[in-house]
Amino acid sequence: MPTRSPRTDALCALAAALLAGAAQAHEAGADPLPEDPGWRVGAAAAVFAADAGRRWPAATLPGVLQRGSPPEDQRGGLTLEHATLDAAARFTPHFGAAAAVGWHDGDGAHVEAAGLHLRWAGHGGEYALQLGRDTVRLGGVIDGAGHYDRFIQTPLAKRAVFDDEWIDDGASLAWRDPLADGLRGVEAGLWRGRVFPGAEHGPAVPSLRLHLGWGHVDAQLSAARFQPDARGSAAATVGAPAHTHGTLDCRASLQQRVCFDGTADVLAASLQWQNDAGDWTLAAAGMLRRERGELYATDGSAGLRSRVTGGWVDAAWRAAPAWTLAGRLERLVPRQKLDGVGTVSLARAAGFDAADSRHRATAAALWTWRPGLTLALETGREWGAGEHLSQLALRLIWSEPDLKEIRP
Repeated sequence: MPTRSPRTDALCALAAALLAGAAQAHEAGADPLPEDPGWRVGAAAAVFAADAGRRWPAATLPGVLQRGSPPEDQRGGLTLEHATLDAAARFTPHFGAAAAVGWHDGDGAHVEAAGLHLRWAGHGGEYALQLGRDTVRLGGVIDGAGHYDRFIQTPLAKRAVFDDEWIDDGASLAWRDPLADGLRGVEAGLWRGRVFPGAEHGPAVPSLRLHLGWGHVDAQLSAARFQPDARGSAAATVGAPAHTHGTLDCRASLQQRVCFDGTADVLAASLQWQNDAGDWTLAAAGMLRRERGELYATDGSAGLRSRVTGGWVDAAWRAAPAWTLAGRLERLVPRQKLDGVGTVSLARAAGFDAADSRHRATAAALWTWRPGLTLALETGREWGAGEHLSQLALRLIWSEPDLKEIRP
């Protein structure tokens, strides 16, 4: 009997789920619950076909210590970028629950959200308590720069700091008044921190986000502190490791791994402006990951002082009711300093010896055939560390957040 490829299995799983009529695309930071008591299910998916002169996306970011699990080569053929099935219920005007399951091309299903939501009105605004798993909110510009965005690739800065997305288990308490001028919201969270840049061992991770705004100007500031213990990354000198969603544990083994103990501070900031007509949107975001601690492997150890900074600027123009033109410029700058024994071999294993700034420029034209169905043509160029990478892609994005509604 012939065997099916992981890509075929993923597409079949998506088709079966859609035919079953389940779920909604889970958007980070959006209220997933129905407006009134009842149930809501929906679905979303994005597929694309891309062509590039060499492996795309780039397997690594030289000078950036990540998990060591590179994205798969996604050139040629139809690729499932992302698919999400979502279900949510509001049991009372103040209380509900939501869950979301996602797929990537060649991967099995993974839980992106599963939690309880409690909301109530208070003096000067609304309060919200959330318990469970979710994408940790860093601000609308940063949260939106990912799945179902105008562009295919996650920004370089987001990939470098979080290895794409920070999905974690924990709790958050927020206050918000989105129509106010000045302070529009405050959110504090406490998370398990078992995902990168955290590790399987270490204390809980606190986070804080401030939301400011004046008219059509929106600004958000976020901070979090990880304290990973025995966090492992696959050594760059052993070639491209197998793709995995987990973080390697150096307590299990040091073989073919570069390990880190210490602190990882993450800062993020974003700014967005939209004109009165709503046809022009300008946005900018910056992210930083600063690590202090010990880097070690089987042949030595050294003190590490690491600073990875990056950001991007977006512009989008709705040229016609169904047409949007968008562009993005990005820059990523890694800086590392090792002090100790065996620094040369450690730097080579961690990929620090090829550290260099990296840039990317992307342009896209998007045509919305009907609400929830968009076709996009995208071209981009990425360069740095003596490499140049260009791509051209055709992409289809579909979402139906209210695929099925059930009211009592």
